[in-house]
Amino acid sequence: MAFAIECQMTEEKEEVFLHIPVMVKEVVQYLNCAKGGVFVDLTVGEGGHAEEILKASSQVFLIGVDWDEEILERAKKRLKKFEGRFVLVRDNFVNVDTILQDLDLREVDGVLLDLGISSFHLSSKRGFSFNEDTPLDMRMNKSISLTADEIINRWPLEELRRIIRFYGDEKWASKIVKAIGEKRLKGGVRSARELAELISQVIPKKFHPERIHPATKTFLALRIAVNQELKNLKEVLEKLPFCLRKGGRIVVLSFHSLEHRIVKEVFGRLSKDCICPSWYPQCLCGGNRKVLEVITRNPILPSEEEVKRNPRSRSAQMRVAERV
Repeated sequence: MAFAIECQMTEEKEEVFLHIPVMVKEVVQYLNCAKGGVFVDLTVGEGGHAEEILKASSQVFLIGVDWDEEILERAKKRLKKFEGRFVLVRDNFVNVDTILQDLDLREVDGVLLDLGISSFHLSSKRGFSFNEDTPLDMRMNKSISLTADEIINRWPLEELRRIIRFYGDEKWASKIVKAIGEKRLKGGVRSARELAELISQVIPKKFHPERIHPATKTFLALRIAVNQELKNLKEVLEKLPFCLRKGGRIVVLSFHSLEHRIVKEVFGRLSKDCICPSWYPQCLCGGNRKVLEVITRNPILPSEEEVKRNPRSRSAQMRVAERV
């Protein structure tokens, strides 16, 4: 069920926002926000992209969606100067179709999907950060029952190994899981820092990555599993074309190889009339399936200047598709 956040504002002290949005100018440009219209930010977070979308034209109305009630409150404060031109909804972005129905909207002019984790969550004591003595939570929405603690300390070790190997692309998965199994016999892994230190000890120092923490891939895998991120991404991408007016655009910011692959595959498939394998002698699928035109033949990457200013943007890729 979606919950709309009332956007009536009161005087409050200046808020400090933690997250730096990625490729803001490019997002606004490719969504064609300057023309005005109704836009949906499905991962509104602290409202960084949403603020710039609303600035682009006084004729823009924005629907901001996020799973996390705490971060929506921060977005509300950031966007208060645009009162009357936006609505915030607490829901999983995979429910975009019902969110729009509840707002009496059939089609919109553009949708943004930013798949990166917010700096707010990294500092939120939910176990996303390697350096915090916080519980292994990793839930984007506290109403989810599954936590990273349950996966690490209770799930079958073979399933844990599969998650870390597949979702995290971690070649040291077997050694990491063996160490976790041994730790379970002594009371288990109880904090994010404890897990990060265990992984750092398991992976030989000469194989530690240069620019990222050695626990990065395992933490990513756990976050994906807890929040069902890949399943939700596939599902929402299949729905989005049918939420757009003709000429409306989808902009997706993805941050790791599994996300990149899913976005590329779904955009590619939905931009073809025929989806039969190339070796079929004739079309058997019936054709006439094309609903998107891919605008970005190659993904757009952040500039060198942006990466220097915001190192977390370095892995970002932006892909854009248009409703036909």
